[in-house]
Amino acid sequence: MTGLVRVEARRFRYRAAVRWLAVLAVVAALAVVAGAWSSTRPPSAQAVADAREQLAWAQEDWAENGEQYLEDCRAGEEEQRATDPEVDFGCDEMEPREESYLPYRTTFTDAAGSWISGASTVLLLLAFAAGVTFVTAEIGSGSLSTWLTFVPRRGRVYASKVAVAAAGVLVPTALALLVVVGGSWAGAAANGAVGDLDGRTWTDLGLTALRVLAVSGAAGAVGAALGFVTRSAAAALGVGVGWLVVVDSLIAGFLPGLQPWTLRVGVQAWVDDGYTAFVSVPCEPLDGVVQNGVCTAERLVTGVHGGLLLLGATVLLVVVGALVFRRRDVD
Repeated sequence: MTGLVRVEARRFRYRAAVRWLAVLAVVAALAVVAGAWSSTRPPSAQAVADAREQLAWAQEDWAENGEQYLEDCRAGEEEQRATDPEVDFGCDEMEPREESYLPYRTTFTDAAGSWISGASTVLLLLAFAAGVTFVTAEIGSGSLSTWLTFVPRRGRVYASKVAVAAAGVLVPTALALLVVVGGSWAGAAANGAVGDLDGRTWTDLGLTALRVLAVSGAAGAVGAALGFVTRSAAAALGVGVGWLVVVDSLIAGFLPGLQPWTLRVGVQAWVDDGYTAFVSVPCEPLDGVVQNGVCTAERLVTGVHGGLLLLGATVLLVVVGALVFRRRDVD
């Protein structure tokens, strides 16, 4: 088995399509770095001047009408608290402050996690595509059937290819994540927008990157499994993209209760260690009157939930691929 894995790893490494997908992963990471650089740049002198002009106007208005604004705010807050004691309109924070008018400036500490999360979507799609093309290219060229004459045990061939597809995508994904984190930090540092960076921040970023690596390996394995099932790169990619569009977007949009069980939400919850989804629930009584119809409520999808969902889907598809490959003629 070890020899088979070494052979498959060599094939994976030298396949042109896989190399191009690795290049695209790095390009996507560089695009995220460019966005990080742009968002951490200090505001222009004109933007600062415009903001201070608006602040001066707001402070003048507050000097004339501030007491009335506070009175109206507190009256409205008191009225709402009759039905919801937790309501807080933030009346004591209404007075215009400079930080509220100056253009918002992103810092590395605040946004690095979201930059990794944003890059993960493209990286997972590329990992999936790498797994697909790794298998379907050999099926289409006929080299897989030739290989089976040398290694007739299909279970070993299948396991080695899926394992290499899962492990092989980790290197370009890790490189792309390193570019995202290192490049965005360098850009933010050059712009003086690193923020309050400490050990906890680096730990959180490292854990997020590890979760992305884990799910990218799963994406590579699923891509390979679907390649064995469909025997066509176009069909496998169509199944993957079609599922995301039809099931995870359209159907889940009409049936919000399904959202916590979709792959899209599962990936987001796993990568971000939690995701807030909206589900349908019966409407609560308002002022003692029962409301008809369905209302929406927030539901926290934990990272464990997302991880177990992705693990179950990965195992299921890999098993289905193995069963199909063992019973189907490869010619």
